[in-house]
Amino acid sequence: MATTNSAASDSVELNGSVFIADQVVNSFPRHEVVKLDEGTFLQWKQQVRFIVNGYDLFGFLDGSVSAPPRFVQAPDGALVLNPAASVFTQQDNLITSWLLSTISSTIISSFMDVQSASEVWSTALAMFAADTNMRQERLRHELHSLKKGSLSIREYVAKLKSLCAHLEASGTSVSVAERTAVMLVGLSSEFEGVVSSASLSTTPLPFQRLVDALIECENRHVPLD
Repeated sequence: MATTNSAASDSVELNGSVFIADQVVNSFPRHEVVKLDEGTFLQWKQQVRFIVNGYDLFGFLDGSVSAPPRFVQAPDGALVLNPAASVFTQQDNLITSWLLSTISSTIISSFMDVQSASEVWSTALAMFAADTNMRQERLRHELHSLKKGSLSIREYVAKLKSLCAHLEASGTSVSVAERTAVMLVGLSSEFEGVVSSASLSTTPLPFQRLVDALIECENRHVPLD
């Protein structure tokens, strides 16, 4: 369970709101956060984002909150240590330590020089964002190249749904309209009647209704034994 410590009641700006320095989160719940490695970036990113956002601390990751000045001017004009700076550093160190604990031992050496939570986050993004974009491009190309061929309608639709699910897992949404268009384009001429009906309809036909119509059409073309 997450706990907080009381500190001085100073504050700093966090994501456009005020970060109250007397509410320092010093531990996070024992969630089963996936360890970051070459194959888990998207899942790790989503889990970390939700957890840190839950405590309104994401500004420490994306850099939208910056450290307050270390010294401030006292009423007598002397420079004194800024209590808010100490609290900020404490909070940032705690988040940094927690983030590092979620990184796999196979890649932790790439994070040895990080000094803050924002550096951990930016390092992870730099390491895996390019791979994610390439994967999205490959999946989208595969989706739009999909043909029914010798597959049954059920197998064809299952493959289509699988590609859409992988795209959505990689951070790219596939609309129902796009999914429907891809399905219809990849069909052979024997399904021309269903394709024509869908094209001539004044309102988009539900995806599952089209699938049912295609299965019915397929069954009519199955030769009797």
